[in-house]
Amino acid sequence: MNLDFMSLKTTSVAAVRGERHKEKLLERQKAQELEQAMLSERELNPYWKDGGTGLPPEKDEAGSVKKVTVVEDAGLSWLRKSYQRMKEQAEREKRNFEEIVAERYGSMEVFQTRLEEAEKVASKKENCYRSGRWMKTDYSESEKEKKEQRTKKETRDEDD
Repeated sequence: MNLDFMSLKTTSVAAVRGERHKEKLLERQKAQELEQAMLSERELNPYWKDGGTGLPPEKDEAGSVKKVTVVEDAGLSWLRKSYQRMKEQAEREKRNFEEIVAERYGSMEVFQTRLEEAEKVASKKENCYRSGRWMKTDYSESEKEKKEQRTKKETRDEDD
């Protein structure tokens, strides 16, 4: 019973809450660091690796124009329609045609090369259709023989 009350350590509720808050913050930071370490080891997206934002770095608008996807005519009809619309826009706005092409495609040369590539691919496909590639193939020897036997049999039946 001889306790010296002055020698006991006292703490307030606010001090305890502050310590708990600091501990929670430290735990969260450690968890985030572990998660970040785990992500960077297995991350496949190169833009997320090494603390990236997940998006590729921004470059020139002309460089980001993507190639026209190949459709039946390799985008030839689409490019021709685009050409026509650019002409109409130049007339409507009374601007130089090459300026409008440069805005959309980067330069007139880029547009012309794309148009030429599409024309080449379209002509190749057209040649494939014309050459009869998609026509029904000839019968093999055994099928020809069977067909001949059927026609002989039919002619005999008709004769009888």
